[in-house]
Amino acid sequence: MPKTYEGELVTQLSNNMQSLTEQMETTPREQWETVLMSFCVENNAGISILDENNEQVAGLSISGYTVSDGTVAEQSNDNLTSTFTSTFENDGNHYTIIAQINAEAVDQITSIFAKVFPYVLGIIIVISALAAFIYSRILARPIVNISDVSKKMTALNMTWRCDVTRSDEIGILAGNLNEMAVRLDNALRDLQTANEKLQEDIDREREQDRRRRDFFSAISHELKTPVTILKGELDGMILNVGKFKDRDKYLQDAFETTESIEKLIREIMLLAKLDTISLNLEDTSLSALTDECCQTYDMMAQNKHIEINQHFNDDIIIQADKKQMQKVLSNVIGNAVKHSPENSIVDIRITEKGGKGILSVENSGVHIDKNELPQIWDPFYRTDKSRSRDTGGSGLGLYIVKSILDLHGFEYRFENTDSGMRFTMIFN
Repeated sequence: MPKTYEGELVTQLSNNMQSLTEQMETTPREQWETVLMSFCVENNAGISILDENNEQVAGLSISGYTVSDGTVAEQSNDNLTSTFTSTFENDGNHYTIIAQINAEAVDQITSIFAKVFPYVLGIIIVISALAAFIYSRILARPIVNISDVSKKMTALNMTWRCDVTRSDEIGILAGNLNEMAVRLDNALRDLQTANEKLQEDIDREREQDRRRRDFFSAISHELKTPVTILKGELDGMILNVGKFKDRDKYLQDAFETTESIEKLIREIMLLAKLDTISLNLEDTSLSALTDECCQTYDMMAQNKHIEINQHFNDDIIIQADKKQMQKVLSNVIGNAVKHSPENSIVDIRITEKGGKGILSVENSGVHIDKNELPQIWDPFYRTDKSRSRDTGGSGLGLYIVKSILDLHGFEYRFENTDSGMRFTMIFN
Protein backbone atom coordinates (compact mmCIF):
# COMPACT_ATOMS: atom_id res chain seq x y z
CA MET A 1 0.00 0.00 0.00
CA PRO A 2 2.80 2.60 0.80
CA LYS A 3 4.55 1.78 -2.47
CA THR A 4 1.29 2.16 -4.30
CA TYR A 5 0.66 5.51 -2.63
CA GLU A 6 4.17 6.75 -3.51
CA GLY A 7 3.78 5.62 -7.10
CA GLU A 8 0.46 7.42 -7.34
CA LEU A 9 2.08 10.67 -6.04
CA VAL A 10 4.94 10.40 -8.54
CA THR A 11 2.51 9.90 -11.42
CA GLN A 12 0.34 12.80 -10.32
CA LEU A 13 3.33 15.15 -9.83
CA SER A 14 4.78 14.21 -13.21
CA ASN A 15 1.50 14.96 -14.94
CA ASN A 16 1.00 18.32 -13.18
CA MET A 17 4.52 19.74 -13.64
CA GLN A 18 3.93 20.69 -17.27
CA SER A 19 0.71 22.51 -16.39
CA LEU A 20 2.46 24.37 -13.59
CA THR A 21 5.31 25.45 -15.87
CA GLU A 22 2.92 26.86 -18.46
CA GLN A 23 0.92 28.62 -15.76
CA MET A 24 4.04 30.23 -14.21
CA GLU A 25 5.08 31.80 -17.55
CA THR A 26 1.98 34.02 -17.49
CA THR A 27 1.44 34.48 -13.77
CA PRO A 28 2.66 37.78 -12.21
CA ARG A 29 5.45 37.32 -9.71
CA GLU A 30 3.38 38.61 -6.78
CA GLN A 31 0.95 35.70 -7.28
CA TRP A 32 3.58 32.95 -7.44
CA GLU A 33 3.33 32.04 -3.75
CA THR A 34 -0.41 31.49 -3.98
CA VAL A 35 -0.08 29.27 -7.06
CA LEU A 36 2.83 27.30 -5.57
CA MET A 37 1.04 26.77 -2.24
CA SER A 38 -2.00 25.41 -4.02
CA PHE A 39 0.25 23.12 -6.06
CA CYS A 40 2.01 21.80 -2.93
CA VAL A 41 -1.22 21.02 -1.14
CA GLU A 42 -2.69 19.31 -4.20
CA ASN A 43 0.36 17.16 -4.92
CA ASN A 44 1.70 16.69 -1.36
CA ALA A 45 5.12 17.88 -2.52
CA GLY A 46 7.70 20.54 -1.78
CA ILE A 47 8.43 23.10 -4.49
CA SER A 48 10.93 25.88 -5.01
CA ILE A 49 11.70 28.42 -7.79
CA LEU A 50 15.35 29.39 -8.28
CA ASP A 51 16.65 32.24 -10.35
CA GLU A 52 19.74 32.21 -12.58
CA ASN A 53 21.96 32.78 -9.50
CA ASN A 54 20.67 29.63 -7.81
CA GLU A 55 18.83 31.70 -5.29
CA GLN A 56 15.31 30.84 -4.18
CA VAL A 57 12.83 33.47 -5.26
CA ALA A 58 9.55 31.68 -4.37
CA GLY A 59 8.12 28.50 -2.86
CA LEU A 60 9.34 26.33 -0.04
CA SER A 61 13.00 25.91 0.66
CA ILE A 62 14.33 22.65 -0.71
CA SER A 63 17.86 21.75 0.39
CA GLY A 64 20.20 19.30 -1.28
CA TYR A 65 19.91 20.75 -4.82
CA THR A 66 21.91 23.42 -6.68
CA VAL A 67 21.58 24.90 -10.14
CA SER A 68 24.70 25.45 -12.22
CA ASP A 69 24.54 26.46 -15.89
CA GLY A 70 20.88 25.47 -15.98
CA THR A 71 21.55 21.99 -14.56
CA VAL A 72 20.16 20.82 -11.21
CA ALA A 73 22.66 18.89 -9.14
CA GLU A 74 21.32 16.56 -6.36
CA GLN A 75 22.91 16.57 -2.95
CA SER A 76 22.50 13.92 -0.22
CA ASN A 77 19.27 14.24 1.75
CA ASP A 78 17.61 11.18 3.31
CA ASN A 79 14.25 12.94 3.70
CA LEU A 80 13.74 13.53 -0.01
CA THR A 81 12.46 11.17 -2.69
CA SER A 82 11.56 11.65 -6.35
CA THR A 83 12.46 15.05 -7.85
CA PHE A 84 11.12 16.78 -10.96
CA THR A 85 12.57 19.96 -12.56
CA SER A 86 11.38 22.35 -15.18
CA THR A 87 12.34 25.81 -16.52
CA PHE A 88 10.35 28.79 -17.69
CA GLU A 89 10.77 32.47 -18.61
CA ASN A 90 8.93 35.38 -17.09
CA ASP A 91 9.65 39.08 -17.78
CA GLY A 92 12.81 38.08 -19.69
CA ASN A 93 14.31 36.16 -16.75
CA HIS A 94 15.02 32.43 -16.64
CA TYR A 95 13.73 30.42 -13.66
CA THR A 96 13.98 26.79 -12.55
CA ILE A 97 11.17 24.91 -10.78
CA ILE A 98 12.16 22.06 -8.48
CA ALA A 99 9.37 19.78 -7.12
CA GLN A 100 9.98 16.95 -4.67
CA ILE A 101 7.80 14.34 -2.99
CA ASN A 102 8.34 14.41 0.76
CA ALA A 103 9.47 11.04 2.13
CA GLU A 104 7.96 11.87 5.48
CA ALA A 105 4.47 11.73 3.98
CA VAL A 106 5.18 8.28 2.56
CA ASP A 107 6.64 7.11 5.86
CA GLN A 108 3.61 8.43 7.66
CA ILE A 109 1.33 6.41 5.41
CA THR A 110 3.50 3.33 6.03
CA SER A 111 3.24 3.84 9.79
CA ILE A 112 -0.50 4.26 9.63
CA PHE A 113 -0.84 1.16 7.48
CA ALA A 114 1.25 -0.88 9.93
CA LYS A 115 -1.08 0.15 12.73
CA VAL A 116 -4.33 -0.63 10.93
CA PHE A 117 -3.09 -3.78 9.18
CA PRO A 118 -4.02 -6.18 12.06
CA TYR A 119 -7.53 -4.79 12.04
CA VAL A 120 -7.73 -5.03 8.28
CA LEU A 121 -6.43 -8.61 8.47
CA GLY A 122 -9.07 -9.44 11.07
CA ILE A 123 -11.78 -7.95 8.90
CA ILE A 124 -10.49 -9.94 5.91
CA ILE A 125 -10.58 -13.17 7.94
CA VAL A 126 -14.13 -12.47 9.15
CA ILE A 127 -15.31 -11.60 5.65
CA SER A 128 -13.60 -14.73 4.26
CA ALA A 129 -15.24 -16.95 6.90
CA LEU A 130 -18.60 -15.33 6.23
CA ALA A 131 -18.12 -15.75 2.48
CA ALA A 132 -17.15 -19.40 2.96
CA PHE A 133 -20.27 -19.99 5.08
CA ILE A 134 -22.51 -18.32 2.51
CA TYR A 135 -20.80 -20.29 -0.26
CA SER A 136 -21.39 -23.55 1.57
CA ARG A 137 -25.05 -22.67 2.06
CA ILE A 138 -25.68 -21.47 -1.46
CA LEU A 139 -23.44 -23.74 -3.53
CA ALA A 140 -21.98 -26.60 -1.51
CA ARG A 141 -25.14 -27.72 0.31
CA PRO A 142 -27.16 -28.38 -2.89
CA ILE A 143 -24.20 -30.41 -4.18
CA VAL A 144 -24.13 -32.41 -0.93
CA ASN A 145 -27.88 -32.93 -1.25
CA ILE A 146 -27.50 -34.16 -4.82
CA SER A 147 -24.68 -36.47 -3.68
CA ASP A 148 -26.84 -37.95 -0.90
CA VAL A 149 -29.74 -38.54 -3.28
CA SER A 150 -27.42 -40.18 -5.84
CA LYS A 151 -26.13 -42.56 -3.14
CA LYS A 152 -29.69 -43.60 -2.32
CA MET A 153 -30.38 -44.12 -6.00
CA THR A 154 -27.43 -46.51 -6.22
CA ALA A 155 -29.47 -48.77 -3.92
CA LEU A 156 -32.21 -48.69 -6.64
CA ASN A 157 -34.40 -46.50 -4.43
CA MET A 158 -35.86 -44.15 -7.02
CA THR A 159 -38.40 -42.47 -4.72
CA TRP A 160 -35.95 -39.74 -3.69
CA ARG A 161 -35.81 -36.39 -5.49
CA CYS A 162 -33.36 -33.48 -5.40
CA ASP A 163 -35.11 -30.52 -3.76
CA VAL A 164 -33.17 -27.91 -5.72
CA THR A 165 -35.03 -25.13 -7.53
CA ARG A 166 -32.09 -23.16 -8.90
CA SER A 167 -31.71 -22.14 -12.53
CA ASP A 168 -27.92 -22.43 -12.77
CA GLU A 169 -25.83 -25.48 -13.65
CA ILE A 170 -26.50 -27.08 -10.25
CA GLY A 171 -30.24 -26.69 -10.80
CA ILE A 172 -29.92 -28.23 -14.27
CA LEU A 173 -27.94 -31.14 -12.77
CA ALA A 174 -30.61 -31.68 -10.10
CA GLY A 175 -33.38 -31.55 -12.71
CA ASN A 176 -31.59 -34.07 -14.93
CA LEU A 177 -31.04 -36.35 -11.94
CA ASN A 178 -34.73 -36.14 -11.01
CA GLU A 179 -35.78 -36.90 -14.59
CA MET A 180 -33.38 -39.83 -14.70
CA ALA A 181 -34.82 -41.11 -11.41
CA VAL A 182 -38.36 -40.95 -12.81
CA ARG A 183 -37.38 -42.81 -15.96
CA LEU A 184 -35.41 -45.41 -14.04
CA ASP A 185 -38.30 -45.83 -11.61
CA ASN A 186 -40.70 -46.42 -14.52
CA ALA A 187 -38.21 -48.80 -16.13
CA LEU A 188 -37.80 -50.72 -12.87
CA ARG A 189 -41.58 -50.92 -12.43
CA ASP A 190 -41.97 -52.21 -15.99
CA LEU A 191 -39.16 -54.68 -15.40
CA GLN A 192 -40.72 -55.81 -12.13
CA THR A 193 -44.09 -56.24 -13.83
CA ALA A 194 -42.43 -58.19 -16.65
CA ASN A 195 -40.59 -60.36 -14.10
CA GLU A 196 -43.81 -61.04 -12.21
CA LYS A 197 -45.57 -61.97 -15.44
CA LEU A 198 -42.64 -64.16 -16.42
CA GLN A 199 -42.73 -65.83 -13.02
CA GLU A 200 -46.47 -66.38 -13.41
CA ASP A 201 -45.86 -67.92 -16.84
CA ILE A 202 -43.13 -70.14 -15.39
CA ASP A 203 -45.37 -71.21 -12.50
CA ARG A 204 -48.24 -71.85 -14.90
CA GLU A 205 -45.98 -73.87 -17.18
CA ARG A 206 -44.73 -75.89 -14.24
CA GLU A 207 -48.29 -76.49 -13.10
CA GLN A 208 -49.25 -77.58 -16.61
CA ASP A 209 -46.27 -79.94 -16.71
CA ARG A 210 -47.29 -81.36 -13.34
CA ARG A 211 -50.88 -81.82 -14.50
CA ARG A 212 -49.69 -83.34 -17.73
CA ARG A 213 -47.56 -85.85 -15.86
CA ASP A 214 -50.42 -86.62 -13.48
CA PHE A 215 -52.78 -86.90 -16.42
CA PHE A 216 -50.64 -89.40 -18.28
CA SER A 217 -50.03 -91.30 -15.07
CA ALA A 218 -53.79 -91.47 -14.51
CA ILE A 219 -54.34 -92.51 -18.15
CA SER A 220 -51.90 -95.38 -17.78
CA HIS A 221 -53.66 -96.47 -14.61
CA GLU A 222 -57.16 -96.17 -16.12
CA LEU A 223 -56.20 -98.11 -19.23
CA LYS A 224 -54.23 -100.71 -17.35
CA THR A 225 -57.26 -102.01 -15.41
CA PRO A 226 -59.67 -102.69 -18.34
CA VAL A 227 -56.85 -104.00 -20.52
CA THR A 228 -55.83 -106.44 -17.79
CA ILE A 229 -59.46 -107.56 -17.38
CA LEU A 230 -59.88 -107.96 -21.12
CA LYS A 231 -56.64 -109.89 -21.41
CA GLY A 232 -57.67 -112.21 -18.57
CA GLU A 233 -61.09 -112.90 -20.07
CA LEU A 234 -59.66 -113.62 -23.52
CA ASP A 235 -56.95 -115.82 -22.10
CA GLY A 236 -59.50 -117.80 -20.09
CA MET A 237 -61.70 -118.29 -23.11
CA ILE A 238 -58.77 -119.36 -25.26
CA LEU A 239 -57.71 -121.95 -22.68
CA ASN A 240 -61.38 -122.90 -22.11
CA VAL A 241 -60.92 -123.21 -18.36
CA GLY A 242 -63.35 -122.80 -15.49
CA LYS A 243 -66.12 -120.24 -15.82
CA PHE A 244 -64.69 -119.00 -19.10
CA LYS A 245 -66.06 -122.13 -20.83
CA ASP A 246 -69.24 -120.07 -21.22
CA ARG A 247 -67.72 -118.09 -24.05
CA ASP A 248 -70.89 -116.31 -25.10
CA LYS A 249 -71.26 -114.69 -21.70
CA TYR A 250 -67.63 -113.58 -21.41
CA LEU A 251 -67.42 -112.48 -25.02
CA GLN A 252 -70.18 -110.01 -24.18
CA ASP A 253 -68.24 -108.89 -21.10
CA ALA A 254 -65.09 -108.51 -23.21
CA PHE A 255 -67.01 -106.48 -25.76
CA GLU A 256 -68.33 -104.14 -23.06
CA THR A 257 -64.83 -103.77 -21.67
CA THR A 258 -63.60 -102.89 -25.15
CA GLU A 259 -66.35 -100.29 -25.47
CA SER A 260 -65.33 -98.69 -22.17
CA ILE A 261 -61.75 -98.57 -23.40
CA GLU A 262 -62.89 -97.04 -26.67
CA LYS A 263 -64.97 -94.42 -24.84
CA LEU A 264 -62.03 -93.55 -22.60
CA ILE A 265 -59.75 -93.18 -25.61
CA ARG A 266 -62.26 -90.89 -27.33
CA GLU A 267 -62.44 -88.69 -24.24
CA ILE A 268 -58.63 -88.58 -24.02
CA MET A 269 -58.41 -87.61 -27.69
CA LEU A 270 -61.03 -84.92 -27.12
CA LEU A 271 -58.97 -83.47 -24.27
CA ALA A 272 -55.85 -83.53 -26.45
CA LYS A 273 -57.70 -81.57 -29.13
CA LEU A 274 -58.92 -78.97 -26.65
CA ASP A 275 -55.34 -77.69 -26.18
CA THR A 276 -55.17 -76.63 -29.83
CA ILE A 277 -58.83 -76.19 -30.72
CA SER A 278 -59.98 -72.96 -32.40
CA LEU A 279 -63.47 -72.02 -31.24
CA ASN A 280 -66.08 -71.31 -33.92
CA LEU A 281 -68.16 -68.70 -32.08
CA GLU A 282 -71.67 -68.11 -33.36
CA ASP A 283 -75.11 -67.05 -32.11
CA THR A 284 -76.49 -70.07 -30.29
CA SER A 285 -79.93 -70.53 -28.73
CA LEU A 286 -79.27 -71.77 -25.20
CA SER A 287 -82.87 -72.96 -24.78
CA ALA A 288 -82.90 -74.99 -28.01
CA LEU A 289 -79.51 -76.57 -27.30
CA THR A 290 -80.53 -77.51 -23.75
CA ASP A 291 -83.84 -78.97 -24.87
CA GLU A 292 -82.03 -81.10 -27.46
CA CYS A 293 -79.70 -82.54 -24.81
CA CYS A 294 -82.64 -83.23 -22.48
CA GLN A 295 -84.32 -85.33 -25.18
CA THR A 296 -81.14 -87.39 -25.48
CA TYR A 297 -81.42 -88.53 -21.84
CA ASP A 298 -85.21 -88.68 -21.71
CA MET A 299 -85.32 -92.47 -22.12
CA MET A 300 -82.71 -92.99 -19.39
CA ALA A 301 -84.67 -90.71 -17.08
CA GLN A 302 -87.89 -92.63 -17.72
CA ASN A 303 -86.20 -95.93 -16.93
CA LYS A 304 -85.12 -94.52 -13.55
CA HIS A 305 -88.46 -92.77 -13.02
CA ILE A 306 -86.66 -89.44 -12.94
CA GLU A 307 -88.65 -86.31 -13.72
CA ILE A 308 -86.85 -83.69 -15.84
CA ASN A 309 -88.36 -80.23 -15.33
CA GLN A 310 -87.45 -77.47 -17.77
CA HIS A 311 -88.00 -73.80 -16.89
CA PHE A 312 -86.92 -71.61 -19.81
CA ASN A 313 -88.17 -68.10 -19.09
CA ASP A 314 -86.33 -66.49 -21.98
CA ASP A 315 -84.71 -67.62 -25.20
CA ILE A 316 -81.13 -66.66 -24.35
CA ILE A 317 -78.76 -66.21 -27.31
CA ILE A 318 -75.07 -66.71 -26.48
CA GLN A 319 -71.85 -66.43 -28.45
CA ALA A 320 -70.35 -69.92 -28.28
CA ASP A 321 -69.04 -72.87 -30.24
CA LYS A 322 -72.26 -74.84 -30.64
CA LYS A 323 -70.57 -78.22 -30.99
CA GLN A 324 -68.43 -77.78 -27.87
CA MET A 325 -71.31 -76.37 -25.81
CA GLN A 326 -73.36 -79.41 -26.81
CA LYS A 327 -70.68 -81.60 -25.20
CA VAL A 328 -70.80 -79.46 -22.06
CA LEU A 329 -74.59 -79.65 -21.68
CA SER A 330 -74.61 -83.34 -22.55
CA ASN A 331 -72.06 -84.09 -19.82
CA VAL A 332 -73.78 -81.93 -17.19
CA ILE A 333 -77.35 -83.18 -17.87
CA GLY A 334 -76.12 -86.75 -18.37
CA ASN A 335 -74.30 -86.70 -14.99
CA ALA A 336 -77.45 -85.33 -13.32
CA VAL A 337 -79.57 -88.19 -14.69
CA LYS A 338 -76.96 -90.93 -14.17
CA HIS A 339 -76.09 -90.03 -10.58
CA SER A 340 -79.60 -89.28 -9.36
CA PRO A 341 -81.43 -92.06 -7.51
CA GLU A 342 -84.74 -93.39 -8.81
CA ASN A 343 -87.87 -91.28 -8.38
CA SER A 344 -85.81 -88.08 -8.08
CA ILE A 345 -86.11 -84.76 -9.91
CA VAL A 346 -83.72 -83.00 -12.30
CA ASP A 347 -84.56 -79.30 -12.43
CA ILE A 348 -83.16 -77.28 -15.39
CA ARG A 349 -83.59 -73.49 -15.45
CA ILE A 350 -82.56 -70.76 -17.91
CA THR A 351 -82.82 -67.16 -16.69
CA GLU A 352 -81.30 -63.78 -17.40
CA LYS A 353 -79.80 -61.44 -14.83
CA GLY A 354 -77.75 -58.28 -15.36
CA GLY A 355 -77.59 -58.89 -19.11
CA LYS A 356 -76.10 -62.37 -18.59
CA GLY A 357 -77.66 -65.74 -19.33
CA ILE A 358 -77.71 -68.24 -16.46
CA LEU A 359 -78.23 -72.00 -16.81
CA SER A 360 -78.62 -74.19 -13.70
CA VAL A 361 -79.00 -77.96 -13.54
CA GLU A 362 -80.05 -79.31 -10.13
CA ASN A 363 -80.60 -82.98 -9.30
CA SER A 364 -82.11 -84.14 -6.04
CA GLY A 365 -81.25 -86.99 -3.73
CA VAL A 366 -77.44 -86.81 -3.91
CA HIS A 367 -74.72 -84.76 -2.18
CA ILE A 368 -70.93 -84.55 -2.37
CA ASP A 369 -68.74 -83.94 0.64
CA LYS A 370 -67.72 -80.26 0.63
CA ASN A 371 -64.06 -81.31 1.00
CA GLU A 372 -64.33 -83.19 -2.30
CA LEU A 373 -65.97 -80.37 -4.29
CA PRO A 374 -62.68 -78.71 -5.37
CA GLN A 375 -61.39 -82.09 -6.62
CA ILE A 376 -64.29 -82.99 -8.90
CA TRP A 377 -62.69 -80.91 -11.68
CA ASP A 378 -59.52 -83.05 -11.64
CA PRO A 379 -59.16 -85.62 -14.43
CA PHE A 380 -60.10 -89.21 -13.48
CA TYR A 381 -61.39 -88.12 -10.08
CA ARG A 382 -64.51 -90.01 -9.01
CA THR A 383 -66.46 -89.67 -5.78
CA ASP A 384 -67.12 -93.42 -6.01
CA LYS A 385 -64.17 -94.81 -4.04
CA SER A 386 -64.57 -98.20 -5.71
CA ARG A 387 -63.81 -96.40 -9.01
CA SER A 388 -66.42 -98.58 -10.77
CA ARG A 389 -67.34 -97.32 -14.21
CA ASP A 390 -70.86 -98.63 -13.71
CA THR A 391 -71.50 -95.87 -11.17
CA GLY A 392 -68.65 -93.42 -11.52
CA GLY A 393 -67.86 -93.20 -15.23
CA SER A 394 -64.35 -92.41 -16.47
CA GLY A 395 -63.83 -89.34 -14.32
CA LEU A 396 -63.16 -87.10 -17.35
CA GLY A 397 -66.64 -85.63 -17.86
CA LEU A 398 -66.38 -82.61 -15.56
CA TYR A 399 -62.74 -82.08 -16.54
CA ILE A 400 -63.88 -81.77 -20.19
CA VAL A 401 -66.69 -79.42 -19.13
CA LYS A 402 -64.22 -77.25 -17.21
CA SER A 403 -61.77 -77.13 -20.13
CA ILE A 404 -64.42 -76.08 -22.67
CA LEU A 405 -65.96 -73.43 -20.40
CA ASP A 406 -62.50 -72.03 -19.65
CA LEU A 407 -61.85 -71.72 -23.38
CA HIS A 408 -65.07 -69.72 -23.76
CA GLY A 409 -64.35 -67.60 -20.68
CA PHE A 410 -67.69 -68.52 -19.06
CA GLU A 411 -68.16 -68.65 -15.30
CA TYR A 412 -69.29 -71.87 -13.60
CA ARG A 413 -69.67 -73.45 -10.18
CA PHE A 414 -70.77 -76.73 -8.59
CA GLU A 415 -72.39 -76.65 -5.16
CA ASN A 416 -74.53 -78.56 -2.69
CA THR A 417 -78.12 -77.45 -2.14
CA ASP A 418 -80.77 -78.44 0.38
CA SER A 419 -82.26 -80.97 -2.00
CA GLY A 420 -79.19 -82.16 -3.90
CA MET A 421 -76.47 -80.80 -6.22
CA ARG A 422 -76.60 -77.79 -8.53
CA PHE A 423 -74.33 -76.94 -11.46
CA THR A 424 -74.51 -73.30 -12.62
CA MET A 425 -73.10 -71.71 -15.77
CA ILE A 426 -73.04 -67.94 -16.40
CA PHE A 427 -72.74 -66.76 -19.99
CA ASN A 428 -71.45 -63.32 -21.00
